[in-house]
Amino acid sequence: MASNLAARAAEQVEQQTAPNRPPTIKEQIGRMESQFALAMPRGSEAAQLVRDAITAINTNPQLAECTPASVLGALMTCAQLGLRPGVLGHAWVLPFRSKGVMQAQLVIGYQGLVELAHRTGQVASLIAREVHERDHFDVDYGLADSLIHKPLLNGDRGPVTGYYAIVKFKGGGHSFIYASKADVEAHRDKFSKMKSFGPWVDNFDSMALKTVVRMLAKWMPKSTEFANAISADEGVRVDYSPTADVAQATEYVQPQLEEAPVEGVVVSEGGES
Repeated sequence: MASNLAARAAEQVEQQTAPNRPPTIKEQIGRMESQFALAMPRGSEAAQLVRDAITAINTNPQLAECTPASVLGALMTCAQLGLRPGVLGHAWVLPFRSKGVMQAQLVIGYQGLVELAHRTGQVASLIAREVHERDHFDVDYGLADSLIHKPLLNGDRGPVTGYYAIVKFKGGGHSFIYASKADVEAHRDKFSKMKSFGPWVDNFDSMALKTVVRMLAKWMPKSTEFANAISADEGVRVDYSPTADVAQATEYVQPQLEEAPVEGVVVSEGGES
């Protein structure tokens, strides 16, 4: 308690001695707590989101160099979706540079999509897995509509050759999709502006698992949150009003020749659900 009081006192002194100093991004995030609370689904905690956001900035200091609106917009989307940035593989707020301007981009994680799929109330399970060269693997999209995957239990399984996602519904039935590694790379090259740096470089397999879940989404029940997550993924948002429509507020910045990786940004993701 004493340390908290001392910290608050120091902050008040700093504000009094520098009244014209613009607020830092951390201070702006703290002041947004009540707005985050208005946007969050029941059971989510705005104070926790603020703590997660501060941790993300401490981990990736270049987020503080991004336009404040893009950082707050990404966090507001996390609030509206009830996802935790930088925690549990839900989502990340990542800095990138375009035309000399630093902006924050929201990247939804594999575990974030799984979480939102379960919230629809119609999904019994949703998993995504890697297929290795020496695994026994077979897909039949005909009348059988079956998938067989028996991983090699002993020895080197070989390089990853593909990925698949399976959803099982509470009312019975299932759906699945398979994509080769080349298919995933083609999808990345077509849709991602961060293909040469960030999570696609640091953790390709996790991003590939998310990609097959996104491909499977068209055959899955969609809540508003799940659909909004698909729309917001890898986008930039500068309207951080808690009542703004997530899909309409998110924009996609086309890759520019002068885009460059932001040094020191490393992304890791949790395992399968």
